[in-house]
Formats: sequence, structure tokens, C-alpha cells
Amino acid sequence: MLANPIVPNADLRRLIDDGFHVSLEGQHLVIHRVPYVIKDRTVAYCSLISTYNEHEVAAGQIRDHTVFVVGEIPHRDDGVSLQEAMVANASAQIIAGRAVACQLSYKTEPLSAMLSNYHSKMTHYIRKLGSYVEAIDPSANVRGTGSFSARTVPSVFHFPNGSSARAGLEAYEQKLELQKVAIIGLGGTGSYLLDGLAKTPVKEIHLYDHDVLEPHNAFRFPSALPMDIVFGRRKKTDVLTEIYNQFRSGVISHPERVTETNLHELKNCQFVFIAVDHGPSRSIIAQFLVAQGIPFIDVGIGIDKIADATQLHARARVTLITTANAHLVDTLPVADDADEAVYGNIQLSELNALNANLALIRYKQHLQFFTDEVNPSVINYKCSWSQCVTQ
Repeated sequence: MLANPIVPNADLRRLIDDGFHVSLEGQHLVIHRVPYVIKDRTVAYCSLISTYNEHEVAAGQIRDHTVFVVGEIPHRDDGVSLQEAMVANASAQIIAGRAVACQLSYKTEPLSAMLSNYHSKMTHYIRKLGSYVEAIDPSANVRGTGSFSARTVPSVFHFPNGSSARAGLEAYEQKLELQKVAIIGLGGTGSYLLDGLAKTPVKEIHLYDHDVLEPHNAFRFPSALPMDIVFGRRKKTDVLTEIYNQFRSGVISHPERVTETNLHELKNCQFVFIAVDHGPSRSIIAQFLVAQGIPFIDVGIGIDKIADATQLHARARVTLITTANAHLVDTLPVADDADEAVYGNIQLSELNALNANLALIRYKQHLQFFTDEVNPSVINYKCSWSQCVTQ
């Protein structure tokens, strides 16, 4: 339900005082009942939607100069479409929960004046559309008493993603709003998995790893860890939970190994990432997930020394298993990777990051966020080939 709280700033207050019907909805500012001319040269009413950032209000400089139109593509009073003159994007999409027809881009000089506040930005577009209305029905531009309403849009993030809002990715990112995802193993690859997954709107990210963070981990984790953390002898999952909960909510630490005794905790997961280097554990977890019908991705890397050339031969693997290809669970490596020298006890941050990002892209393909023409079950990257091989 829309509420009517106190208007948050003078910028919006001016729009209301000018007689506009204003609503603030999460990362979007909406001006309702804006008169404009449509294709048959009649006056209709649309809504204009702008991305909204309270920090930009305080700074006195807005970055995004465009607005979206809920309605038809605007026309001039002589029936000529404004698509060539003002429309930046004419593709239909969902913005702020509404179907928009187009995105307008109409700048003035100096641009800094137009973008000094939201009142200047929005009235700039309203005046331009209204100039064509004036020639057909001047009374349509007459405004009465303005109004304000606000709707809180729940988010796991502690601050808005303005670039996502500007790009109009709201409907796309809704596909990533899973309730619960788990990452098992928070070493080099697992930590990069968390870094990418934390920037998606999944509600809960559960981290499982029993290991203590040691100095060598700092060379395989994203960003840089402070000295007190590196030598603090704390559990990896506790440290990573503390770090990422500064950015968002819903990251939950489980400083323990996943075994038969706690497998049941994964039952209501919608997706799981397995990033362990212990084959027997991989087997137990993977078999359980297949039995429960839970889709998952298993990742792995391998690095061998080529002693004669003093070079490293590197590879990475991503395996997506769903109910459609559950038989592939029997192809996963189940021996102890360390014992089998699959890793050679060598891990490098760039390979960890690559392995994680390939997995994240495959995960988003599974959720139909990215296009997928091949639908591979396995992706193998070979460094020496500079190529990914799928099967």
C-alpha cells in the first residue's frame, strides 16, 4: 500500500507545490498524469519515471538525464513522432513495476543546470511534452493541488544500485531473487563465488566451511584483508559473513564441514555451489542434492608444473547438474583431490576468479538471466588453449 509520509526533501516538495502528483518508489521517482500528445494528435496522460538517488540530492548533481514513459511514444502537435528527436530506447520493458513504452533522452545546455536537482530534471521533460500539448488543448497543462506518496521497496542491499536502475534491469534481476542459496567451501574459488553472488538479490546466502582463515588465504580472496583478520585465527565463514553483511543482509555463516549429520540443512535450498577439494565430501553432498532434486554447480581447478619450461598448465571445470542430467553426478571426481594431485596444492587468484565467474554465468543462464544457446552440462577451460570446451 502507498503511504503518505513527510516529503523527504525540498527537491520533491517543489514538484508537489507545482501541482504534480509525485510518488517515490524505491530507486524510482514517478510523476503521474503528465499531459502529452499521442499519435492521433490527441492529448493523453502518461507517467514519467526517473531513477532516484538520495545521495545525488545531497550532492546537488544527478547523473542520469533520461526518463521512462508509461504510455505511448510521444508525438508533436502536428502528429510527427518524437522518436528520432527524444527517444533513446523504444523497446518495451518493465520499470518500477510498470510497462514502459520508451526511454526519453533530451538534454539542454548547460546540462549541469538541468541535472542540479530532480525538480529541474523532471520539469524539463514535462515542459517539453507540454509545449506540444499547448497547441491542441492549453487547459490540459493546468495543474491543481499536488500530492505525494511513497512505497518502500524491500531490498537485501544497504544502498541502491543506481546503475542497474538506469539500465532498466529490474525485471531481469527479479529472476535472480531466490530465497536460499548455499556455497559449500570458501577457499579461493568459493570466496569469489560469494563476491559475485552477494551482488545479486538472492535473499539468503549460506556459507559452509570449517577451516580457519590463514595468511595464504589472503592471496586467494577478493580485495585485501587487514592484518588483524589475516592473523586472527578466525573461521573463514565468520570473516566473510562480517565483510559482506556490510554491503547487504542475508549472508549466514556455518563454520562447519557439510557431512551426513547436517546435510538436511540444504533441503530447502534452491541452488547450491560445491567448491570443495575433498572428493568424498563432494560425492556425499552431490548425491544428496540429486536425491532432493536441488540443482547445483560443482567447480574445480587443476594446475600442473611443467618443470622443463618453468610454466604452469592450468584448467578449470564447471559442472551444472539438474534433474534433467542427474546421471552426471556419477562423473564427478570423488577421490581426495589432494591425494590424487589434481590441484598439486597450487591455486592462483586469477584461476579461482575465472572458475567462480564461469560458474556464476552458468548459474544465471540456468535462471534464464543470460541467453544460452548451447546449454552445456560441463564447461572446461584450458589455459594452454585459451579456450572453453563444453559438453
